[in-house]
Amino acid sequence: MFAKIYAKLASLSLGIWLMAGVIVLLAIGSFSGGGAESGSINDMALFAWLKGAPLAWSWWLWLTIAFLAVLVVNTLLCSIESLRGKFGRTNFLSLIAPQVMHAGFLFIVLAHLFSAYGGLKGIMQVNDGQIIGFPDGTGVAVTNIRGEQGAMGMLTDYRAEIRDNSGNAIGGISPNHPFFYKEFGLYIKDVQLIPQRIALIEIHREPGAGFALAGALLFTVGNLALLATRRGR
Repeated sequence: MFAKIYAKLASLSLGIWLMAGVIVLLAIGSFSGGGAESGSINDMALFAWLKGAPLAWSWWLWLTIAFLAVLVVNTLLCSIESLRGKFGRTNFLSLIAPQVMHAGFLFIVLAHLFSAYGGLKGIMQVNDGQIIGFPDGTGVAVTNIRGEQGAMGMLTDYRAEIRDNSGNAIGGISPNHPFFYKEFGLYIKDVQLIPQRIALIEIHREPGAGFALAGALLFTVGNLALLATRRGR
C-alpha cells in the first residue's frame, strides 16, 4: 500500500497534472473577480485575507495551495528517485542540473509561503518632514518633497529625501527607485506641491524576497546547465 502511494507521489505524470491544475485554478481566479475586487486581496498578506474571505471567493486559492503542497512533495520525491536511479550512471552535470532546477522551484514556493504569512502592504499620505515609524521603534523622515512640471503643468518627475532620526540623509526615493529600510520597501506614488508638500508613500514588506531571488537564480543556473548537457550530446 505504502509503495503504491509512494510511486504515485513520485510520478512525473502527477507533477505535470498538478502544474496543469494550478494553471487552470489561477486562470479561474483571475477571471472570477469577486474576491480581488471586494476583499482587497492585493492589499494584505494572503493568509490574512484567506482567514476572512468567504469560501465562495477563496475556494480556488485553497485548491491551489493544496495542489502546490502535493507538488512540493512530488518534486522532492522525483529528485530522490532521479538521484537514486542515475547516480554513477551519468556525468555529474547531467545528474545535478535537474535537481538544481527543483531546488529553485522549492525556494520560490518557500518565498511565496513566507510572504503570504508575513507580507505587508500599506499606503499613507505624509507631509514634508513627517516621520514614518516602524515596529522596532525606529523611523525615517520623508523630506524635501519636490517635483518638476512639464509644459502642460503636470508633474513629470518627483522625488524626496529620506533621513534618519538624527536628521542625516540616508537615501532618496523616486518613481521606480524605492528606498529600502531594513525589511521594508518605501515607494513614492504621487506628490502634491501646492498648497503644501505632500507625498503618497506605499510601504511593502516581502519576507520571501531573498528566497525568491535565490530560487530564480538556482532555476536559471539549473536550466542553463541542463541545456548545456543536451547540446553536448
